[in-house]
Amino acid sequence: MKRQGHYCKVCGEYKAHEKFSGKGHAAHICKACAQLPPEEQAERMTLNRLCNLPWQLSSAQKIWLQNRMKDKRPEVRELAREQYEARFGIGKRF
Repeated sequence: MKRQGHYCKVCGEYKAHEKFSGKGHAAHICKACAQLPPEEQAERMTLNRLCNLPWQLSSAQKIWLQNRMKDKRPEVRELAREQYEARFGIGKRF
């Protein structure tokens, strides 16, 4: 079944077409997220991408994930580390 509305890649939600401006449709960013500072938009997009990674990663996705483990933003770094440990079993095992 096809979803109604349009996908915002910052907040990761499907919203009504009216929630997007003219430029927002092409950029896939809703009006509410477009008002955020660019740094916060980038952080939310990265967190959204980390949460939506497939279980089987390509080599490019694995490199991207490893680079996010060295990110300067603590939330991104922590989530990337958790995602990497879940997939590749690095860390403490009980």
